[in-house]
Amino acid sequence: MKSFISLLFFSLTLQLSAAQQLESFEENGKYGIKESGSGKVLAEAIYDEIHSFTEGLAVVTMNGKYGFIDKAGKNVVTTEYLEANDFSEGLAAVFTGEKWGFINKAGAIVIPFEYDECGSFSEGLALVMKNAYAGFIDKSGKVVIPLIYDYAMPFSQGLAVVEKEGFSGLIDLKGEVVVPLKYLEITDFSQGFAAVNKDNKWGYINRQGTEVIKPEYDYAFPFSEGFGGVMIANKGGYIDMQNNIQIPLVFDALGSFVNGASLVEQNGVQFYIDKKGNCVLKEGLACPK
Repeated sequence: MKSFISLLFFSLTLQLSAAQQLESFEENGKYGIKESGSGKVLAEAIYDEIHSFTEGLAVVTMNGKYGFIDKAGKNVVTTEYLEANDFSEGLAAVFTGEKWGFINKAGAIVIPFEYDECGSFSEGLALVMKNAYAGFIDKSGKVVIPLIYDYAMPFSQGLAVVEKEGFSGLIDLKGEVVVPLKYLEITDFSQGFAAVNKDNKWGYINRQGTEVIKPEYDYAFPFSEGFGGVMIANKGGYIDMQNNIQIPLVFDALGSFVNGASLVEQNGVQFYIDKKGNCVLKEGLACPK
């Protein structure tokens, strides 16, 4: 079963604002928080981990238990849970060891512990799972999209990927099916397109479900800066949003374009290319000879 629980990442530098920063420090194998400029200690080094601040609070762990601290270093939610997600839209999913529920920023339980898995709130709804079925609840805990799916992803720009009996489609915030469940896989939307797997061939759909690039590739990556990485057999290159090949399929591995360059691999050598397919020197990587 695919997991939709958000991963929490430990951050060594915790951004507060443009004018103020916090940073973690280590002491005897434990972590605390201090002001970057003054060095003033806000939270003593008593935590096993400190995660990034989200909505003013950060997940901390102590002796295998999870809680939350604020930007002043105050422990606002005691370390009593076995797992915890970041706060999102004012609520955080937490795990007692048996079931998941949601707490607010004061630590009060606002949605009872009754779910086997919980995602974070996104666009007013949270993905939940019970008895191997997924659906969505609102912030009052009301089930607004029934738990009838085998798998689902959080909502993004009004749409969510859902899966049932091995096929994926898209639903809207009301639970209405926008794209029928006919694809083997659907990726997240990027630049208005989502890569889809239909009968083991990949193409792209738009947000209305139209196949704007027919499934004809052995794999397709999300679009970035107007270029989509595609593979045929074991070779990959890049197409534009009209399915014109802009960079020939000659690479063994592909990255995404960022600031006009993408990391690729060819014959065991990694290097960067520009949007014309020419090698560019970047991050210490030389062009192949």
